Amino acid sequence: MLTGVAPEASGSVSRSGCRIAWQEFGSGDECVLLLPTWSIVHSDFWRHQVPVLAERYRVLAFDGLGNGASDRPTDPELYADLAVVEDAISVLDAAAVQRTAVIGVSAGGAWALALAALHPERVRAAVFIAPHVLLAPPHPERAAAGAAFDDVLPEHHGWQKWNRRYWLEHYEDFLRFFFSQCFTEPDSDEQIDHFVGMGLETTPEVLLATGGTADNGLTAEASRDLALALDVPSLVLHGDRDAITPLARGQALADLSGAEMVVLHGSGHEPQCRAPDLTNELILRFLDRTLEVPDDPHGPRRARPT
Repeated sequence: MLTGVAPEASGSVSRSGCRIAWQEFGSGDECVLLLPTWSIVHSDFWRHQVPVLAERYRVLAFDGLGNGASDRPTDPELYADLAVVEDAISVLDAAAVQRTAVIGVSAGGAWALALAALHPERVRAAVFIAPHVLLAPPHPERAAAGAAFDDVLPEHHGWQKWNRRYWLEHYEDFLRFFFSQCFTEPDSDEQIDHFVGMGLETTPEVLLATGGTADNGLTAEASRDLALALDVPSLVLHGDRDAITPLARGQALADLSGAEMVVLHGSGHEPQCRAPDLTNELILRFLDRTLEVPDDPHGPRRARPT
């Protein structure tokens, strides 16, 4: 959960007997839902956004299964992509929020896309930060590591640490390597340490389960269909030094959906933490412009690209 910021309210929802914890901040007329990302971290990765957004909006955040104040099951069936979307709907219902803007980072960007495209009656606007959507090829070194994930390797250098056995035997070292790839900007030790601390709040066994099953993740075809179906005002923010999710994925999402696109020059995978002032400014400028329009769920939300 978020630390250092006192919530106005908190609670939990349940899925398959598992607890999913949420917090509410601020008291504005409009709501902003901050989605979780991969459960290698929990919602404290939004620590730089919540105080700023809560000055003018009602803000909801929740921990996805696997970390934070939520339960940590080890059943891969429970980590389906679309299940997170339904968790988000459950949180909105628990907080009595009918419509919201939604923001997602990395895996949370894919979930934000599914939420906005499948439930447009609940979403007024969407912001995607470094979205992990399968709309362009991955970085080659990540693809090679993924192909050898279950192999027993003689050594583990660089992305070879993306490996089942290495996670189980050298979990903290894997975390430190992975987050060094999230923060490719110079002088990011503080941010890396913070993320390693969040990663140590769960276990490698849980992290392995978060990979889900072969048939419960969003495919490239499904992601494309969702992007084409997206019909709410949207903004994509993506760094050109992102070593986790290629810039081409964010660009493809913007091209297919007609979303606004801002390339963050010199930024890695977590600009909301590494460049929070700029990221917050871009988010607020977009939300203030978008949410000041009267909410008409039956009218057109934006012009589609031609």
